Amino acid sequence: MAFEIKVSDLNGKKCFQFSGQIDEEAEFPKMDDMPSHVLVDLKDVKAINSVGIRAWIMWFGGYPQTQFSFLNCPKALVMQMNMVEGFLPVRSEVLSLEVPFFCEDCDKEKDVLFEVGKEISIEAGQVKLNFDKSTICDSGCDPELDVNELKYFRFLLEKASEQAA
Repeated sequence: MAFEIKVSDLNGKKCFQFSGQIDEEAEFPKMDDMPSHVLVDLKDVKAINSVGIRAWIMWFGGYPQTQFSFLNCPKALVMQMNMVEGFLPVRSEVLSLEVPFFCEDCDKEKDVLFEVGKEISIEAGQVKLNFDKSTICDSGCDPELDVNELKYFRFLLEKASEQAA
């Protein structure tokens, strides 16, 4: 699926909706009139490779005065946020992200959208999750987080410590 950016307005702010694969075919447009605050919806991003990571960092880095707020971050991008220095722009925040779960009872994997400040919070330098397991899987099931919590949410702790400094 080819990479595409659609531009719209969401709650009075410019919203970029990314979709497809961010790879060697992806072209990020030159924005002459980049607003001071932009929402970036990543819900439909399917994959990213090393060439796409480089293009991502270069494009976002070209707008150091813009505050980027990321929505609907898929697991593939959350992994890059944790592994690649500079993947998240300096002036950025993650508002929501997919959190992977697995349920042995029904043998299902499920990605659940969590909001930072609602289901995910940072308290005393630690990530706290607040959610009802019954909303994730069938009644009577016991779904478990399908990632290492410390590693998966590390970027949130790093952002929190940057903002505190």
